Order: sequence, then structure tokens, then C-alpha cells
Amino acid sequence: MSFPFIGRHAELQSLSKLFKKEVASLAVVQGRRRIGKSRLIEEFAKKNIFYQFSGLPPTDQTTLQSQLNEFARQLSIQTNFPEVFADDWNKLFILLAEKVKSGRIVVLFDEISWMGSKDPDFLGKLKNAWDLYFKKNPKLIFILCGSISSWIDKNILSNTGF
Repeated sequence: MSFPFIGRHAELQSLSKLFKKEVASLAVVQGRRRIGKSRLIEEFAKKNIFYQFSGLPPTDQTTLQSQLNEFARQLSIQTNFPEVFADDWNKLFILLAEKVKSGRIVVLFDEISWMGSKDPDFLGKLKNAWDLYFKKNPKLIFILCGSISSWIDKNILSNTGF
């Protein structure tokens, strides 16, 4: 069952301004859990090619490899790439970059703090992928989303690399 999308007009309008830019956009959406951040982005992206990736919730058993495997599975399902084994984020980012190198595309990394929590170099690898590949598509909108605002503030918004 699909529920109608109601409200959030100001947020949709802010996001829609990104479509008017002539360069790739890297945006951050943050807020506490269960308030509709992902649903907002889905609504924003609905008329475009849209790739959505979500990190696994952290548990005592969550490992870097389990996060990589989950991302690889999501990438395979959404892009029709064969599922790959990757032992590093760089490999997965390069595969994703192949799918988003041209055209109006929205990419969502949801719960990014979960996704990168087991690799201290995750954000550096993402920054490099942005600089080397993703930003070359002037119509790409790349959204980093999460509910741990302090992590996003410290690691993304206050990071001079981003």
C-alpha cells in the first residue's frame, strides 16, 4: 500500500533548487529517526533515476564486511550489476560511479554513519570518489542522510574535505 505524501513543501522546494544547478550537488539531510527524511528524498527523486543505499543498523555482530556485503547487494539489485565481493569501499564506489556518470540521477546514502562506522577511512574514500568520479556528472545529486546529527556535524559538515 502506498501512502500519499503530504506536507514538506518547503523542504521539497529547497531540494528542487539543486536541479537548477549546472554542477553536481552534494547535500546533507539530517534529523532524528522516524521523521520522514528518507521518504522526503524518495518523493523528491521520484521522477528521476534514483539509487538508494542504507547502512545496516549497528550491532555487536556488524562488521565492515557485512556493511560492504549489504551495499554490494543493494547495488546489484538496483543496477542489475552482478553481485560482487568487495573488501573495500573504493571498489563499490567505482562500480556506483559507472552507473551515475551521466544524466539526471539522485543517489541517497541513508544512515551514512551506520554505513561507514566500521571503516575509519570511509569518509576519505567517499570524498575521493566524489572528487574523482561522482562530481563529473553535472546533473548528479548525491544526498548523505542520517539520524546521528552529532556524527554528521563532526564528520561531514565540519570536515573541510566536504
